Amino acid sequence: MDATRTEPLPETPDDLSPAWLSRALGRDVSSVDREVLGEGQGFMGDILRLTLHGAAAGTPDQVIAKLPKRANRAMGEMIGVYEREIMFFLTLAEDVPVRIPQLVYADFDRDKGSENQEKILRTLDRMPRFLMNVIAALGSKVAAKKQRRYVLLLEDIAPMQAADQLAGLDPEGCKRVLGSIAKLHRHFWQSERLEGHFWLLPLDVDARLRHGRFRHHRERFAATCNETMQPLLQWLDAHGEALVRRLAADAPTTLIHNDLRLDNVMFEGDSCAFIDWQLVRRGPAAVDVAYFLSGALPETCDLATERDILRHYHAALAVSDYTFEAFERDYRRAMLMHLAMLASADEVDFGNDRGGAMMRAWMQRLAARVEHIEPDPLMA
Repeated sequence: MDATRTEPLPETPDDLSPAWLSRALGRDVSSVDREVLGEGQGFMGDILRLTLHGAAAGTPDQVIAKLPKRANRAMGEMIGVYEREIMFFLTLAEDVPVRIPQLVYADFDRDKGSENQEKILRTLDRMPRFLMNVIAALGSKVAAKKQRRYVLLLEDIAPMQAADQLAGLDPEGCKRVLGSIAKLHRHFWQSERLEGHFWLLPLDVDARLRHGRFRHHRERFAATCNETMQPLLQWLDAHGEALVRRLAADAPTTLIHNDLRLDNVMFEGDSCAFIDWQLVRRGPAAVDVAYFLSGALPETCDLATERDILRHYHAALAVSDYTFEAFERDYRRAMLMHLAMLASADEVDFGNDRGGAMMRAWMQRLAARVEHIEPDPLMA
């Protein structure tokens, strides 16, 4: 964040002009070509590849630019995704043991309220539900009116290629991704380095607020689900908030990507990289594992195949204080948590037909993962 900045940050792709890029990057940019990326993928932000022309001075000729997406800006502002990703790259990114894009430039408008977000959320969490919903609605209106700007420029990690969330991934591919993310989880396992960051929220800080959203959307969401999920939705209506709190209390804490889906994984041969850190949190590793498999593993995969993938991940995690049985329990808890979370997915503008098709495929895969879960033992 540049305290000496005297001009507004870019707000739209057209604002990423040669003149602004020259000042931001400290090099001559005579012209810039913009290519929109991630149609139907980057739901909260506009993602562009910028090809820079001019005298190079140590800056890559191609960079990836991320700006808030106008259609979903109010939601993104309310949950802090733009600020969170920038702060991740400014503070923790150099310490992660997995491949991620390198930071080129980042800046955003500071906000005192945002820097107290955990305190605010914990206050909301103690309020009666009816009052919390009123205040949350007011907060959404305030967020929609804010004029904060955010700009993030990152290394373009092409020729690595993004996987296709719509197509899914075979079990061996799932093992490869989860074996890699296990390195991140192990590196930050129960680490003090996760403390003291206003933007790095614990998993359960907004459990009541999220459960309220689930209840608000449940009836409409239930109409889109098959019969096997109806009892689970009823159970989540009664126990969803407590489930999240139990998961957060029982499981060891680490750094979690918290949006680990195929569109956020890049591949080159046997290696992979992870992008889009807007939802990063501190919480149980099982959250990442369940989220990834809920959207990537084909619904035709049986329970034995799923369990084999879980054992592969747990072996790669290689920690001594977390048994496979405890991990598998937390994985099931996290899978039900994600079912509740996806109930409010209709709040997001998916941008095009691909986004809608992806969500339908996701729900089919998620249904196959949760239909065998018995929820009551998870609260024992």
